[in-house]
Amino acid sequence: MERRTFISLSAFTAAALTLPMLQSCNTLSKDDALSKPDLLTQMVDEMEIKAVGTAYRTQVKAEDDQQKLRTVLLSGAPANADGVELKGMLDKQVSADFATGKTVQLNGWILSVTEARQCALYSLLKA
Repeated sequence: MERRTFISLSAFTAAALTLPMLQSCNTLSKDDALSKPDLLTQMVDEMEIKAVGTAYRTQVKAEDDQQKLRTVLLSGAPANADGVELKGMLDKQVSADFATGKTVQLNGWILSVTEARQCALYSLLKA
């Protein structure tokens, strides 16, 4: 086999193996983006997220509804935003919440209101 052919085949093989994985890394459902607080999901299990969400819904009765939570979490988001864009927007909102003191204490955690709303939606979706 010629060196040029070998290099070409190697490059095509690497691309063929890598590109599908890149696409799968960039896919995130809107429900996952809306209902999974990024940092908290890395530290606790599903049961704790549900418990925190239930505590928030008990504390804030006006937001004890899937549609209401979706509406407040999506406020300011472009209508055609995908899951990855929503996650980025929500991450920025979490930072802004902490910067402005919009926090709540639930089950021993101090969370941004956005994170608490995400947990609340998660607890409704996974009930």
